[in-house]
Amino acid sequence: MTETDALTKDHMEIEDTLVTRRYFAKFEAITGHLARVAAQFEAEGALSRREVEVLARYIVSLGFTFRALANKYHMAGRSAAAAKLTFDREESGFPVQSELLQMAADAAQAGKHLHGLPSADEIKRQMVAEIVGKLSVPTKLQYAMSQRLYYEELARGDLFWPQMDPDAIWLGNEGGKQSRRRYLVHWAVYDSSVNIPTIYLMELEDTGRHALPKDQNRWPEV
Repeated sequence: MTETDALTKDHMEIEDTLVTRRYFAKFEAITGHLARVAAQFEAEGALSRREVEVLARYIVSLGFTFRALANKYHMAGRSAAAAKLTFDREESGFPVQSELLQMAADAAQAGKHLHGLPSADEIKRQMVAEIVGKLSVPTKLQYAMSQRLYYEELARGDLFWPQMDPDAIWLGNEGGKQSRRRYLVHWAVYDSSVNIPTIYLMELEDTGRHALPKDQNRWPEV
């Protein structure tokens, strides 16, 4: 078995429309629960207020990502044009990393796609006309609407990407004349080996001549 086969053997597509929608509804509930868990950790003293604020931003971004994917796959199994979500059925239950890689590629062209699609109001008008005039289910228009909403979500940004570059938050200085700057450095990745979003927090003391985030020699290596 090749390394690629080992990574993908537990991947599975969701082919049914209702199952796909239930899947994303569960993740909407999960992201809401994660925010409450972080708040509980703060109350117990396991996390600082600043750390919880950082985690909250990542959780919100993760929620936006799931909402975008929910729109993309809203018509899976019902429209012939609709793709199907692939998720990790063994390790995490999360969408596989390739879903986020494709989402990142789509985001780079979101403006182009939105320009080529009718507006949401126009799609709704056409849907009503087909329902009333032809007495038929406007499946193709429903799919077009789902893609419109998907690209609108991508265009808004603030999503959880496969790689979230490091950022530093200044926490203050410690010491007297030889004071050291304290930072909370955080970053995140979507781990391809287990298909799960992973957030890293690291508190450090900076003894450099220049502040770490502004040091062009050191910060690019972080």
